[in-house]
Amino acid sequence: MATYTEPLHHVDLAAQLRIPAAEQPDSLSKRESPLIVGVLGHHELDSVRLPHLRDAFTAFLAEVQSHLCDTELRVIVGATCGGDLLFVREALERGLHVEIILPETPDALGEDFDADHRVALQGLCEHPKVRCTVLPEPSLFDGRGNADARGAAYAALTETLVRRSSILLTLWDGHSLVHGGIADVALRHVGVHTADDAAEISLVMLGLADDVDATDSIVSWTPATPAQTASAVVSRMVSHMPAQLVRQLTDLDTYNRDFRRLRALQRDRPVASLLSDLPEDVSLDDRSALEEVDAEYGKADALALHYQARSDRLFALFVAMAFTMGLAYLTYEKLAHRSLLLVSYLVVLICSLGLYHALRGQHWFAKHLTYRALAETMRVTFYLRLAGIDHHLDGARVLALSGINRFRGFSLITHVLAALAIRDTQASERRVPSRNRASWMEREWIEGQYRYFVRKVGQLRRKGQRVKILKNTLFATILIVIVAMILEDGVMEGYKILFGVTLKNVATFVEGVFALLLGAWQLHENNRASRELLLQYRNQSTHFARARQQLAGLSDVGERNHVLLELGRDSLMESYMWTIHRYHREHEPVGRH
Repeated sequence: MATYTEPLHHVDLAAQLRIPAAEQPDSLSKRESPLIVGVLGHHELDSVRLPHLRDAFTAFLAEVQSHLCDTELRVIVGATCGGDLLFVREALERGLHVEIILPETPDALGEDFDADHRVALQGLCEHPKVRCTVLPEPSLFDGRGNADARGAAYAALTETLVRRSSILLTLWDGHSLVHGGIADVALRHVGVHTADDAAEISLVMLGLADDVDATDSIVSWTPATPAQTASAVVSRMVSHMPAQLVRQLTDLDTYNRDFRRLRALQRDRPVASLLSDLPEDVSLDDRSALEEVDAEYGKADALALHYQARSDRLFALFVAMAFTMGLAYLTYEKLAHRSLLLVSYLVVLICSLGLYHALRGQHWFAKHLTYRALAETMRVTFYLRLAGIDHHLDGARVLALSGINRFRGFSLITHVLAALAIRDTQASERRVPSRNRASWMEREWIEGQYRYFVRKVGQLRRKGQRVKILKNTLFATILIVIVAMILEDGVMEGYKILFGVTLKNVATFVEGVFALLLGAWQLHENNRASRELLLQYRNQSTHFARARQQLAGLSDVGERNHVLLELGRDSLMESYMWTIHRYHREHEPVGRH
């Protein structure tokens, strides 16, 4: 996702356009993770083309909604001319919440909005499902003249939609782009340089946060005939919704559905929260923004714990079944030739295979990793937002640099980040946290996480020592039994213990049981990946220890914020890289999806 370079400014558009207070749009659901579709306009659109574009836009929304049974779809429209209001109306007709972002105040819109369009804009802003946001006055951008200020306003509009959209649609006829125009800015923003090839107007969808290589993340999807797609200009253009987008929509919808089902099962169980004892000097607006991030953190953390427990129990069951099969066969071979033991062996084998095929499509382990990575992303976002600097950390960029977004399911993190993007970076930068607020954040995040990781490192070390002693004991016992069998083979063979079973068979049985225990234990430890976990905890404790030391000697706010941002990046990258290693333990190396 591209970073936002110009601040937003909110005006009281409700009062300006006489919007009744009771009809303001509802706030975002605290447990819903919506998909945000942004729409950028085009000044040079021919009115004859508008019906075609309306149909294309409506078909696009319908196709997206068909994949979002449990997820809300929201639309943000960058209104650069009166024709853009068409997309607002179409979204409202589908019952969607819409935010209209204006590059200038309604009085300064000039020739782009005639009298009829102004009236239409006022009517739309009074709709209960519409919220209007206005960019700063041109004078806030620069003092070089209205033309330069206006261009800066439109560039800021593009940046705003890029930052806050999961999917960005812009309108393009394939050739008639004014250099620096709204569609041209959007296309160049992702590394596509336009040409002079003539084509019909198309909806161009920009994949904003898919890959580091921006040119790989642009596709065009026009619900029309292939001849109407500007395929001569961009190499990766298709006339249908890309399979990659369908998978991402499905993953986001699964996330919302999983949590809804989990809350139905655990209605009375509270979810984790980062809001405990929040400083009193946090404003209501800041508290509301923090509550949105905290809700996502609690949601992802609850799902991560749920699926971790399920995957752990499932793997423990498979280990127990493998041990039971080995024990049944060993008993049959060395102690009692009973057909019942072979039947038990077959029953366990068939049950294991049936359980594996029945549950392998649930992806419990992969979901655990996905939701844990999302929870840790939300943790970092929460504390950086409390410091007023989370917009300076491009989380989607860190995600892409780690390569984790190439794994199935992890793209939902970018969609959640887009939905939580702050709307007013300018106000956030003006609010310098008080010393009390900064101290609380450092105590809860840096000190808290440092102590947590140090404690975990100590626990894993002690556990590792105990496991090592137990494994060595088992190995030594096996070795003693084998040596005794070699030295006293004749004696053991002739000595009967019970039911005609020789001492040699009993010794072989014991040696085999210990070997099974050792193998099952090793299999269990490999699944838990304790060594990788210890390495991650050590690295994380190092990052937080370094931040503690650096902050102790700094008083400048800018320098302290730089330390916090570096800590956020390092912590996220560490979490993502550990997730990749854990994923590879259970899956083949991932390819492009």
